Amino acid sequence: MNISFLGKYLAAPLGLSLLLSAGNATAGAWQKDVAIGGFENVHVYTPETTSPIGNGRALLVLLHGCVQPIDNYLGANLERAADEFGMVIALPDAANKAGFSCWSYWQGDRSRTAGDYKNLIELATTLSGDGEHGIDPNQVYIAGVSSGAVFANTTACLAPDVFAGMGISAGPSIGTSPKGALGFCETADVANRCATYAGDFKNHFATQITSVAHGTEDATVDHCYNAQNAEGMADVYGVKKIQGTNTYKEGERTASETLWEDGRVSMVWLNDVGHAWAGGEGAEGRFISADGVSYARYLGKYFSENNQRVQPE
Repeated sequence: MNISFLGKYLAAPLGLSLLLSAGNATAGAWQKDVAIGGFENVHVYTPETTSPIGNGRALLVLLHGCVQPIDNYLGANLERAADEFGMVIALPDAANKAGFSCWSYWQGDRSRTAGDYKNLIELATTLSGDGEHGIDPNQVYIAGVSSGAVFANTTACLAPDVFAGMGISAGPSIGTSPKGALGFCETADVANRCATYAGDFKNHFATQITSVAHGTEDATVDHCYNAQNAEGMADVYGVKKIQGTNTYKEGERTASETLWEDGRVSMVWLNDVGHAWAGGEGAEGRFISADGVSYARYLGKYFSENNQRVQPE
């Protein structure tokens, strides 16, 4: 157990009740290949801890990249981020893959009732509503890398009522073609597309937040998308960029962070990371980077500090 949360457990009956009523969701362990939310295989990690904000645990739905089995993420240090920030982590294996086992962000309808968009919304609402995992519905987030990043961004635009925040790493912009993922920048009107996807749910953008990240050594997906995606989501939220940059550190490892008003959007450059999910020191697996900081830990901190849906105590 993370010692920093021990006082919270002793003082808050909710924390103890979550530990004692975990049921099939064994605290501090992975449940593998769970069939849930329209997916046949989902790995779910439930921490012993609860979120430092709100009521219960957070949920991070994390989407793999192309040619990347979800088993790879078992070596990505996700447990550390989950334990530190009280986040349940769900790793779904895409049910409707395109070429190279990608999330099919460039194919089919982009709607709440279509394919894996529907499945992801159902996965998130099922986990946050089952009582077993103790998830606070105001702390439901989605993230991904590469094709998973575009798909996560699209899903969060379709369902801003469900997802309080998103983490978009090394992904092209929503609505782009697969050609735009390989070596050149495809211009996209991110703000207009995102608002269009949301339709009648767009009022929920008022309390959604976004982090966009890219590895400085990524030679696969054009670096232009980092700014294009961050600026596009800032336009959706109607917030202005704050001048200057911050340095995020994990020991000697660093990332550069640019923020928009009220922490609504962050743009992160993951130093020394290529086209991979940034797992941090000791991480291993194909397209899992052991260089640089852990993006999952960054997201845990960013979400807990900037969530717009949890009322301050």
